[in-house]
Parts: sequence; structure tokens; C-alpha cells
Amino acid sequence: MTTDFSQIRAAMAAFDPAPRVEPNQEIDVNSAFLPKGHRSVLDLRRQLVVGNRGVGKSFWTHALLQPSLRQRLANVYGFRQLENANVVVGFNGSVKVSRTAPTIDELALLVNQGIPAELIWRGVLTRIASSANTPGYSLSLSDTIAALIADPQIYSRELSLLDDTLAASGEVLLVVFDALDRITGDWKQISEISRALLILAVGLQSFSAIRAKIFMRVDQFSDQELFRFPDSSKIRNDHVNLVWRPSELYGLVLFQLLLDSQSREPLKILAQSIQANEALPQLGVDTTDTDAQERLINAIAGAFMGANKKRGQVYSWVPLHLSDAAQTCSPRSFLVAWKKAAEHAPAPSGKAVDHLGLQDGVRSASTSRLAELYEDYPWIQPALEALRRQFVPMDQDQLMALWEQAGVRAKIASDPNPRATPVRFLAGDDPSALLSSMRDVGVMEVRKNGKINVPDIYRVEAEILRKGGVAVPKRVF
Repeated sequence: MTTDFSQIRAAMAAFDPAPRVEPNQEIDVNSAFLPKGHRSVLDLRRQLVVGNRGVGKSFWTHALLQPSLRQRLANVYGFRQLENANVVVGFNGSVKVSRTAPTIDELALLVNQGIPAELIWRGVLTRIASSANTPGYSLSLSDTIAALIADPQIYSRELSLLDDTLAASGEVLLVVFDALDRITGDWKQISEISRALLILAVGLQSFSAIRAKIFMRVDQFSDQELFRFPDSSKIRNDHVNLVWRPSELYGLVLFQLLLDSQSREPLKILAQSIQANEALPQLGVDTTDTDAQERLINAIAGAFMGANKKRGQVYSWVPLHLSDAAQTCSPRSFLVAWKKAAEHAPAPSGKAVDHLGLQDGVRSASTSRLAELYEDYPWIQPALEALRRQFVPMDQDQLMALWEQAGVRAKIASDPNPRATPVRFLAGDDPSALLSSMRDVGVMEVRKNGKINVPDIYRVEAEILRKGGVAVPKRVF
């Protein structure tokens, strides 16, 4: 039986490039893709998870909060403790009033009132513990904080009582914190509040059945001030980097095709015909058979990015050209590339997409990824615009001269929005602070020879030129 590639192509063109999971959003259990490499995210002993935008921090936050999905996570990843976990929100950037978590406005009000950050988080945890210990507990966060000011021992008593109860029943309490960068508009305040939360999380290690799970951006994690407290190494050195391996990205593409009713059977027929059934994700769990996966991808898109391997092999070329300086790629960028490849005309014969479509897809992914980062890190834009039509890799002295000539650091420093300033600028006006910030978020890399490079995922859309290598062809208008 022959494969109907048109149906695979149509389903690929209909991909929804993984929109952000919003606060309090329900996740369809059957549509959840579970990369095996993300297992450490669910380890309750590891309380800090670090990731760039679009890699799944909000997804895992809400997956842990959802009982039906949490049961599945326990089965897939082998963390049986999750089956008996009580998971609640400590903060997730929501404006909706919650029984456990303060809203953005509520937290901002407490900060502006001069309430110490650690006391705010103690209030959050005390209210959670008290609600579990005392049915009908209804004190607001402000009233709970007032009670703590009057009697600081309330925190230890309530958490100790709950810890003993949970331990006796074999249960565990997990308090999840996400979107810490949305707490206020001031990085200094965000840093202070985040450090206070980390201090509290380390303190929770005194309990046997109460843990925090904190999801944090990579630029926040790079802020050394966050970890200037005793025993900070207990949480910093044990953090989890949330990244996607190429096989997991391809697994996501194949899983999306299996979810679509029009491409499911053609994909199965194709996999069967080339003996690559092991490449198909079963129940949303990715495969470990990368050889079978590569054969299936080659059948869908061809093996090479041109007439032969000199232009690169599809399976390695696509994730390489979509990866940042830390060699990581967001699933959203990956899906955008394949979606745009399927929309490229004319349609190829004997496969769903071809190298021309994938080249166009990488350009489109570069555009969308850079737009995403400009939203989260507005200081990236003037830093890259100063390099327009310049060649990379370049010497560091040349980079600094280009930035100085364009007045980049002055533009960043003069922006009235405090969020438009890199975290590292808080430590002073060091000329290398901007480069360090660009490295933190994966937009630039410093190679072993000292030269500065910008990966293709950002370079293409920023119109920065490249020396050598197999580059992404220019856009044809």
C-alpha cells in the first residue's frame, strides 16, 4: 500500500505551534507529549527548574497541577510519589483570585507596602498549610502575614503539623511557583522576591513531605545575587535544565501527526513500509530508537538538504539551524519550521516536504523566535540591530566597538521600562555585562578561539551575515 503524502503534508500545515499554557488552563491528557529527557523535572527532590521561553515551564507547572495528567506522569516517568501528591499553586502570574496563590496585584501591593519578601512567601505557605490542617480556614494572605508578625512560630507549627500528617499517610505536598518574572516591573524587586523564595525552598528540605517546585527563566538563574545566601548550593547545584533533544523534537512532530485523523493512518503505513514502527510515539511518550526515527523523517522529508549530503542531512540540519547558542531548540520553533515547510509551494513528489520547504521553514521560525525574545528581552533588539550586515563569528573587540558606535548600552540604560534592562546590568555598567546577558539567553556564544557567534535561529532574521559553513539561503522575495 502506498503512502498518501498529501494527507501528511496537510496535517503538518495545520500544526498549532504550541501556544503558551496560560495560568489555570486545563491540558488535554491525550494531547500531552512526554519527552523522556524531562523526567528530572518531576523529581520532587529537585526544586528548581530553569528554562528559556517556550521550552515548557508553564506546561509542566499545569501538568503537575492537573490530577488526571499527574497520574499519567507517575506511570510514564516512574515517580509513584506523584500518585499521592497534593499539588497547589504558590504563584503562577495569574490575575484570578486563588485559594492558595496571591495574584500579581496582591503580591505587588504587599511589596509596595514594604512587607519583606520572605515574610510574604511564609504567609503563602502558612495559608496553604493552615487550610489543610484546619477545614474552613479562611484568613486572607494579608491577615495571615499579620498573624505571622504577631507570632512568627505559626509558620513552623503549621508546616510541621502538616508534614507529620502527610508523612503518616504516605502523601506529599508540592507547591508550584511559575512566572516569577511577572511579579513586578522592577528587576531588583523580582530578584529580591525570587531570592526569598529560594531561601524558603531550601528551608523546606527540613520537612519530609513538603516541597516546592520553582520554574525560572535562564537570565534570572544567571543572576548571582539570587544565590547569595547560606546553603544556596543545595538548590543551585541540583537545578534541572529544561531542554529538548533533537529526538524529542522529532518525536513531537510525529506525535502531532498521529493526533490528526487524516495523517494518522498514512504515517503508520509509511512507518510499516520502511520498518520504522519503533519511531512512532506510543501514548505520547517519545521513542528511544533514533535510527528508526531518522529513517521515518527521511521518508517524510528526504535525506538531504539538497541534491546530496554536501548541503547537510535533514535529520541533523533542521535542529542544528533552529538551536540557540546553548544548542537547545524550542518546540514552538521546531513546529513552526515544519508547518511552514508544509505550506511551501510547489508540493514535492513522493514526500510530504522537501529541503526548499524546510529552508523556508527555518527562516519563518527565525522570525517568530526573535519576535518572542524581543517581547521577553527587549534589550536584545538594539544589541542585534547594531550587527546588521556584519559578519560572524567576529572578534570581541569588534563587537564592543559596534555596540559603542551604535550607543547600544546607552539605549538600553535609558529605556524607561525597567524590564528592558538585562538582569546583569543591575551589577553595574560593565561593558561585558551585555555580552554575558546575550550568552545567558542563548543569543550569542563565545567560541573557544574567543570569537563571538550568533546562531542561525537569530542571525537570519536579524540580517547578520555568516562566514563559512552551510548557511540558510537568503529569503527570495
